[in-house]
Amino acid sequence: MFPVSKIKASELLKEQFPSGEIKDFWVYGVSDPEAPEDHTIIFVKNTLAECYREVRESIFITGEQAELSKESSSIWLKSKTPKNLYGELLNRMAEQMPKTELLLKDGSYLSADLITGERVKIGPFCVIGRDVVIGDDCEIGAGTIIKDHVRIGNRVQIKEKCMIGVEDADIYRLEDGTCRTLPHLAGTVIEDGCLLLAGAVLAAGDTRTTVLHKGSMIGMLGDVGHNCQIGTETLISGKASISGHCQIGEHVYVAPMAVTTNRIHVEDKAYLGIGAVAIRDVPEGEKQFGNPARRVLEKKG
Repeated sequence: MFPVSKIKASELLKEQFPSGEIKDFWVYGVSDPEAPEDHTIIFVKNTLAECYREVRESIFITGEQAELSKESSSIWLKSKTPKNLYGELLNRMAEQMPKTELLLKDGSYLSADLITGERVKIGPFCVIGRDVVIGDDCEIGAGTIIKDHVRIGNRVQIKEKCMIGVEDADIYRLEDGTCRTLPHLAGTVIEDGCLLLAGAVLAAGDTRTTVLHKGSMIGMLGDVGHNCQIGTETLISGKASISGHCQIGEHVYVAPMAVTTNRIHVEDKAYLGIGAVAIRDVPEGEKQFGNPARRVLEKKG
């Protein structure tokens, strides 16, 4: 869980808080429904896990037909439109977060609470939001936008006009039909030694933290969607697109213009060829090409 707030459940839920039934508690952010944590909001879209019974002082949101076994200190909210309710609560959380001033420094706008390590270079025309930490020996290229709740490790290079921690298309509709995307409050992490080339996009998470693990790369104009986990020393090439909720293993190569659909798992050391469209999980070490992506059979002898 990426802590982004400290809000009382009663203040967040207002009239929806079961007053007199449950002791009030702090909410620090959201957590992954597949790995739920205490003191969070948990949006349960499909399956209900046994581990939910061990989660304390949290808020579960489900559809009306769901059956949930929970610990007595947690709150369970049912809704005909659970995603709308989740979005409403995230908006309330965002509104109650402390605001910070943007300061103009060397041609860039930097949040007053920005924390940087040693020997960090930030080019001109950048915008860096609140609750951002940048490690030692990092380079942020000109025109890059880094949104709120981002952690960047050591020796990370982010080239020109990248977008880090931005909101992706995880949409819901208000009662009047207005289209909105969920506030992405689960955060974004870029670990040590990563490289993002010009125009790369790394979206924030809205139910779990988006993570680019150590030594990985996103190529020029490549993009990685919300709630994704990109394994160690994996290469996402130029103009490749990883859709939301994907799990990409270690030492994977995704060639230029390759695409995955949502919720795809690409296992360790797999290879997606140029222009491949992965609509199913890709097994460990397998090479796939084409649309839809298929395994390549290698001739022997």
